[in-house]
Amino acid sequence: MSLHSIYRDVTKEVNLVDRFLISHIASEEPTIDAAGKQLLKAGGKRIRPAFVLLASKFGEADRDELIRVAASLELVHMASLVHDDVIDDAELRRGKPTVMQYFDEEVALYSGNYLFGEAIRLIGEVGKPELVQVMVHTMREICEGEIEQIYDQYDWEQSIKRYIKRIERKTAILIEASCHLGAIVANCSVADTKALRLFGRDIGLAFQIADDLLDFTANRTQLGKPVAEDLRHGHKTLPVFYGAEDAAFYESLSKIETMPTHEEVAPLLAFLQTSGALERTQRTVDLYIRRAINRLEPLPKSSAKRSLEEVARYVGKRKG
Repeated sequence: MSLHSIYRDVTKEVNLVDRFLISHIASEEPTIDAAGKQLLKAGGKRIRPAFVLLASKFGEADRDELIRVAASLELVHMASLVHDDVIDDAELRRGKPTVMQYFDEEVALYSGNYLFGEAIRLIGEVGKPELVQVMVHTMREICEGEIEQIYDQYDWEQSIKRYIKRIERKTAILIEASCHLGAIVANCSVADTKALRLFGRDIGLAFQIADDLLDFTANRTQLGKPVAEDLRHGHKTLPVFYGAEDAAFYESLSKIETMPTHEEVAPLLAFLQTSGALERTQRTVDLYIRRAINRLEPLPKSSAKRSLEEVARYVGKRKG
């Protein structure tokens, strides 16, 4: 099933979010304006705005406020991608040149900062302090998660518990916030808001683990960036944790202290392909997807609930 069909309940609103982004990403500073347009041109699945919109279906929301909140979440996501690309010295994002590659590192950093500021301005204008509190908490968690990832580079002894905590802060928090903010805007009940927020967290964890798996299974065209980049940058992701249970693999892994060549990591990749680590990682993704869908059990049956379940299954099976 395609995302287009999954979004059927919110297709109109997703299109409105896109139009809103085009009009609000503009800046009087020509370089920042061009950098923002470069990001939008690279596209994106708009999964986070879709979660905001679908979560709002369990209450009653003002459409203008909803579009503004959904757009602000996407701006935070876009800003974090820009900063990620600077940290990773990445040339491609979704198969297109990154802002850093198109301009330079300094422009990319300040463009990301500009997008963060614009996101806060937009959500602040809705006039609900709780929205701003959730957004600020989310941005702090993202920054702390990213810093943890920097310090954890090439630390092959770290625990799975630390990895899960890191991806919870770095990635899952934004999808959790999408569901949480959608519920707040729509004045959902406390119980429904909690169910949606926990659903978002589990989906966020599944999303990042699936992304970590794709780094080893997708080809460059599907991924829109080089494969095995996480391993080469010293990020110990779940497939590597599972692979490292093998003593010989761990011994080879522990020798990597700086950015290796693709040739140097080729034997590690070959091992992961045949060791069962990738299949085990997929089973872990499936576990989080099932847990997320179970979180929705207390919510009333509706088309929006079915859509959330379908998005969850899409996340578990995506190929790029």
